[in-house]
Formats: sequence, structure tokens, C-alpha cells
Amino acid sequence: MNKIEIIAEIANAHQGNPEIAFNLANEAKKSGVDFVKYQVYFAEELLVKNHPRYEHFKKQSFSKKDWKNLILETKNLGVRVLCDIYGREAFKIASECEVDGYKIHSSDLSNYHILSLINKLRNGEKVILSCGGSNIREISYALNKINDIPSRPILMHGFQSYPTKIEDTNLNRIDFLKNLFGEKCDIGFQDHISGEDSFSITLPLLAITKGANIIEKHITFDRHKKGVDYYSSLEPEELKLFINIVKK
Repeated sequence: MNKIEIIAEIANAHQGNPEIAFNLANEAKKSGVDFVKYQVYFAEELLVKNHPRYEHFKKQSFSKKDWKNLILETKNLGVRVLCDIYGREAFKIASECEVDGYKIHSSDLSNYHILSLINKLRNGEKVILSCGGSNIREISYALNKINDIPSRPILMHGFQSYPTKIEDTNLNRIDFLKNLFGEKCDIGFQDHISGEDSFSITLPLLAITKGANIIEKHITFDRHKKGVDYYSSLEPEELKLFINIVKK
């Protein structure tokens, strides 16, 4: 069996505070994760200003300087860093920091501009395509647009519905993705069921038996505070336990 790699997804659990983001990354590293992942975005690239969620994302995002400092300080911890990118400026920052990989959201699998930037990567960085909300035509389009990258793309099954119900997880889609794209892609699973549910550990293990070799889990300090993105997050000690179980 291939080595199973674990991504700690910080998402917006930092509540708009770079120091909290770094502390979460530090806890994730101590838990034994292979990667820490940040969602790098700017409200101006993500939404029009009259969108009802614009101010929310404005408050949650960091300045360019803060993003660069955070990514570089996290790399200095000795853990590899991945970035979700939601625009050209986000890609530029991640690229200048020489991150270890990039993730493209399902909504951007038809985004020619983002895919063109990814297709220029030449250093073997990981490239992850989120597929939870994407159809076969969109996935095929994205793969065709990034066919010059030297690494094997990773198709990530799973979606966030705050939290995702077990019956909506549909692990059989891993088989579907593997049968269609397994020759040129690896398969991963991004788990988003409630962190309070014991199946938050069980489901990723089942996904591994289906052939997923990279697992993404959200991390937060305290679910009971019900901060942004707490729903499907594990606390540091729970993440450490999860990683030990996966290794076994």
C-alpha cells in the first residue's frame, strides 16, 4: 500500500488572525501531519463588493505581507505547506513562497486563467483538484489544461455541507473516480462530517480501503467555541489520535 499522507486544513479556523493560524499549524505539525494547508484568498478576487458575504471574507483574509510571513514561518516549522488559491494574486503569493503544492476549488475547475498558471509549474509541486461538486466534464477539462505538470494530479472526493451527513458522503464515488482517472491521477478524500461523530475517524479509514492515499482533515483548537469552520474540525489531540490510527 502507498504511504497515506495527511493534510491539516486550517481553512478559516484562524478567525482572521494570522497568529492563531500559525499556532494551529504548529499544533498540526506536532500531531504528525504531512502537510498544513491554508486557504489563500482576497475578498476582492473572490466576490463582488455588493455580495452579502463580501465583508465576512474581507475580515477573514489577511494582507499580502501577513500571508507571506505566515507561509514562510510555517515552512520554518519543518512541515510542508499547501495552499488553496482563489485568484491570480493568491497564486502569486503562494508561488513566491515556494509552497509544496496547490489546491483548486471545485468552482474553479473550469477557470482557464487559474489552470493556466498551474500548468506552468515545473518543480513537482502537488496539484490537488477538489471534485466534490464537479462533474466529469469539468474534471476532464481541468486535467487537460494542466497536462504539462510533472506531478500526478490528485482528485479529492468530498464536500462541505456544515457538516456533511454520513449518508451524503458517497464513498463509492472514489471507485468511480479511480476507474475513470486512476491511470494518471491519485485519489484523495476530504472528510467533512461532524468532528463530534466517531465516524470522523472511521470514514477516512474506509476511504483508504477504497484507494484514497491522501486524507484532508480540518483542525481547530476548540469546537465548543463554535468559531468559523468548527463543524468538521478535529482538535489537536484528536488529530494526533487520528494520525496514529491511520499509521496503524
